[in-house]
Parts: sequence; structure tokens; C-alpha cells
Amino acid sequence: MEIQKNENEKIILWIYPILILIYAVFDIVANILPQILAIPKVPSTALINNFFILTGISLYLTPINIIVGYGLLRRRYWARYAVIAAMLTFPVPVFAQFLRWGVHSLNYYAIVVQFLFVVFTLLYFSRRPIKTAFGRIHPFRFISWHGLLVVVIVLLSFWPIMFLLYWKVHVAWKFGYPFFTDKPQIITLKGPKSPERLPKYREVRLLNISLLIPKEFSIRRLRRIEGKSSTWMVRLQNRGVSTKGIILFGNSFPYDEFFPVEEIPNLLGHVSKFDTEKYFLTNDWNPDLVVVRTLMRPKGGEGFNVKEIHIDDRKGFLKGWQQGDGIIREFSLYDREDTQCIAGTIMSTKGYLDENDILTIISSIEFLKPENPGQAGKHYEEGLRLYQSGDILQAQIEFANAYYLSPENADYTFMLAKSLYIKDQEFLDYTYIKDLLNKVLRLKPGHKGAQKLLKEIEPRVPKEAKKFGIR
Repeated sequence: MEIQKNENEKIILWIYPILILIYAVFDIVANILPQILAIPKVPSTALINNFFILTGISLYLTPINIIVGYGLLRRRYWARYAVIAAMLTFPVPVFAQFLRWGVHSLNYYAIVVQFLFVVFTLLYFSRRPIKTAFGRIHPFRFISWHGLLVVVIVLLSFWPIMFLLYWKVHVAWKFGYPFFTDKPQIITLKGPKSPERLPKYREVRLLNISLLIPKEFSIRRLRRIEGKSSTWMVRLQNRGVSTKGIILFGNSFPYDEFFPVEEIPNLLGHVSKFDTEKYFLTNDWNPDLVVVRTLMRPKGGEGFNVKEIHIDDRKGFLKGWQQGDGIIREFSLYDREDTQCIAGTIMSTKGYLDENDILTIISSIEFLKPENPGQAGKHYEEGLRLYQSGDILQAQIEFANAYYLSPENADYTFMLAKSLYIKDQEFLDYTYIKDLLNKVLRLKPGHKGAQKLLKEIEPRVPKEAKKFGIR
């Protein structure tokens, strides 16, 4: 019986270091070499990585993997101390992950399994037969080579936390970045229902949202993001000889250019887009976010502040500052189901749109059920009726909806371009109108209306650079 027990222990003492060395090779090939040589990472490694996470082998850093794996295979007594030291540092990487990626990133199931692995490993390597298997039983002493190894393992396990702390001190001291960011103030808004506010605004149902905009605002540009047929961006601006107000908004995640939204679940855990943005705005320990927030923060902006807004079944964020004579507000809104997102910017000269106007516009935003392309004709017919009756601004909305739902229809594209060309407007986006007309001619080369309108606006295109008065 005793012989059988010793044989089982020998098998475990072979399997354990072999797994450690396999993980070291895996980590070098899958993670370290691609970073050093700037080559693509090995795809489809999630299952392998999850196996080592759940077994607890991933608690070892790669250099320690190699040292400990070699020591265990050769039955060096110091290897037993190295195993115990690595297991005792188990809380450190969990805490570092919590600081950097937030509580949502913690996989509690994996943590429990790892904790049990740590407990069983410590109990196993503390048994006298295992001590005897390494040939020598020595009391632990810090002033020794195996004591030095334990200290090195402990220090290496703390390097992520030390790096995060160093980074915070560095940016706070050198760049004056706040050591801890202020938490967003929570404000609750109600959708505008009082009729006395409506005379100043008109309600538009554009793409998959409805909102109130000032009556004199017109569409300047509607852009579909290439390669993403459901992603769009709209620019609205006041009519007149000078630019006083601009509303820009789209349905893409506001930080997509920094962190593509499809990668977020892998970094933070499966959280909502709202919680993801809150993480970006409030996390104090991720160095990458310092860079993002620095780029986000306006240069010379006065009174920059962030608010968390709640509007009935919608919630989001509002960032505001003043720059010279301009008032700038960036906003984002998410629906209750976390399936739709609107993010944008409202810019205004002083005295044109006040804070109440901006909050009215934002609180009026509601998400609509996305329409199918078959509804494009209905919007086009309604646009023609409005255009012929002289309501050009509302006709723009209908033509924009038709164009968005069916962008390859030459008639829809032409009428959108024609409705955007308002002759009493001094500053228009002539380049965009020209692009629409060129698209019409690609779709229908003999389109007389597009040819005529293109000749009329072409002399004005070089003046486009003068049109933006607000940045």
C-alpha cells in the first residue's frame, strides 16, 4: 500500500512540472514572441489558456515556470519552496486585475477553482513524504539561495501593481494629471413634454432615433461608415450666413477608435456599453486610460466636467466645457436593453444655445425600432410631398431616411443632395453634395438633374474650407 502511494506521488511530481514547462512554452509562443517580433498572435488559444487558468498553473510567470519546472523534475529541494511561494502570491494578480480592469473582469468561478488549486498544492507540498522526495529537509532561511528565490518570486508577482503605482505617480508629477478622477455627478432628466418649449424646436425622426432640434437647423451631412452598413453619423447645423450651432451624432460606441467595442468583453468581462464607458471615465489604475482621457480632455477647455445622466429608460454621460466663446457638450445615451447607442457633440456660440437648450435636446432623444429597406419608398414619397410644399428642412429628413435605407437608389441619393442645396444658405458642405451627385452619376450615368446640379455647385466647392466657424 505504501509503495503504491509513493508511486502515485512520483507520478504527480512528474505531471506537475511538465505542465508548468508546457505552459512556459505556450506563453512564449502565444504571447511573448508575437510582442517581441511584432508578428500576429497565435489564433484559437483561448481553450488552452483557460485550461491553465483553471488549473492554477498560470499563477507562475514564465521565467519562474522554467526555473520551478526544472527544479521539480530534478528534485531540487529549493523548488518546493518556489512552489509554495508562487501559491502564496495568488491574491496579487487577482488584485492587479481588479485595479486595472475593474470588478466586472473578475471570473469568480476561475478564482474559486484557482483558490482550491492553491490550497491543495500547499497541502501537498507541505507533507513530509514530499519533503523527503526532494532528498533534504532543511528549515527555511531567508539568508540562502532558496530564500533569495522566494523573495524574487514574491517581488515578480508584485510587478503589475508596482507598475500601476509608478505610472500614476509619474503622470501626476510630470503632467499634473489628477491622482484620482472625480466621480461623475448623477443628474436625472425628464423628456420635454411641456408645449411651451415646442415652438422653439421641431421633432424629427431620423434613422433610428427621434429628437428635438432647433427649427432653423438643417442636415449638412449623413455618412454611412464604410464596412459597417448599420453605422452612421449625422451633422446638423443652423441656417444663416454664420455658424452658430452644430449637432453631431452617430450610433457607434464613443471610444471605438481607442478600444474597438468587440474587444471590450475580453478585457472587462461581459458588461454593458454603459458600464464600459463608465469604466473608461472613472477607472484610476489603467495606464491606457490616462492616454485616452488626456486625448479626450480639451486643450484650454475651461470647467471640464463629466455627469452621469438618467432619462426615463435611457442613461448615459454628458461631458462639457467652454472654449473661448464656444460652449461644447459631448454626450452618449444607451437604451435599457443595451442594444442601441447614440453619441455626439453639441457646439454653440455663447448666447445661441444655452444649457437648458442642450439638456432639452439630449433629453428628447428616443430610440426607434430600426426600419427595413422596404420602408425607403415611403420616406421618399413623403419627402417629395414636403419638398413640393416648400418644407425643405423636413423633406431633408425623409430623403435622408430613404437614402440610409437604400443608398444604392439613384433617385433617393439625388433628392437628398438636392434638398441639402439650399440657395439662401451661404456656408454649405458643397463637397458632400458633390460626392452625392457623383454617386448618382455612377449609379445612373445619364441623370440630367444630377448633371445640371453638379455644374451649378462645382464653382462653389473650393469655398468649403471657410464654412466651419465652430471647432
